[in-house]
Amino acid sequence: MLTNAYYNGLFTTRDKIRISLTDRAVFFGDGIYDAVIGRGGKIFMLDEHLERFYSNAKTLDIPIKTTQKELKDILLKLAALSPYECYFVYFQLTRFSSERAHAYPDTDDSNLLVTVTDQEPPSLNKHLRLTVEKDLRHEMCNVKTINLLPSVLASRKASILGFDEVILHRNGVVTECAHSNVHILSGGTVITHPLDNYILPGISRKHMLSVCKKLGIPVVERAFSLYELFKADEIIVTSSSKLALTVRQVDELEFTTSNKSLGSTICKEMLEDFINFTKKDTTNC
Repeated sequence: MLTNAYYNGLFTTRDKIRISLTDRAVFFGDGIYDAVIGRGGKIFMLDEHLERFYSNAKTLDIPIKTTQKELKDILLKLAALSPYECYFVYFQLTRFSSERAHAYPDTDDSNLLVTVTDQEPPSLNKHLRLTVEKDLRHEMCNVKTINLLPSVLASRKASILGFDEVILHRNGVVTECAHSNVHILSGGTVITHPLDNYILPGISRKHMLSVCKKLGIPVVERAFSLYELFKADEIIVTSSSKLALTVRQVDELEFTTSNKSLGSTICKEMLEDFINFTKKDTTNC
């Protein structure tokens, strides 16, 4: 029988999960989440995702009874049971279920949800088309909460206009995309927004920085403007589901893309790391 979900101690299927109306996620979006891809029973950079998840739970004072090792075992069990070539593992923690009240009482209770769904394998074949919007999100963007309405609205607008993603800015300073990190390449250097409360500390962003170090590509972590973005040699977008892709268009401005460009080299290296990590172990065959 297909097992593609977990909820509060029960391995089951997604269609059988029933979430209480009084879950604080329903009233307040009071929760955090993380997501990661894998294949062949493996999950890419899982430890880094778990560290961020538990750090976010601590930041928001959401108790989690499941230890980090126990959650890792749960995720790997669901990955091993997955029938998909490539899968998307989503895990969510909400504070608990109670009658609606803004202030929450002391409690050790929380709700843990995990789902596994089919995921298109990451590829270098696509070059993104992006648009630009004002960043209307809160000032806790470094925490991966389920409060995503501004990103949802921006993404919907971009989709209607035929774009793949949205670059967000605050008073002309680029922060990130609606559901990705964004970086520019200028004069052979990667420039990426520093880790502060305006961007998510992306795991694929972290992966990209390690790849740049391995390839000897200089990196500067600083804020950059929309002007710099439009003048950049290349743009890279990183996310857990797509790993890394180059950009061919921002609004009406076209960017030249090439398989031999610096940005493409970085993206290719990141994809190869994923492929090598998730290769089937044939040593005992």
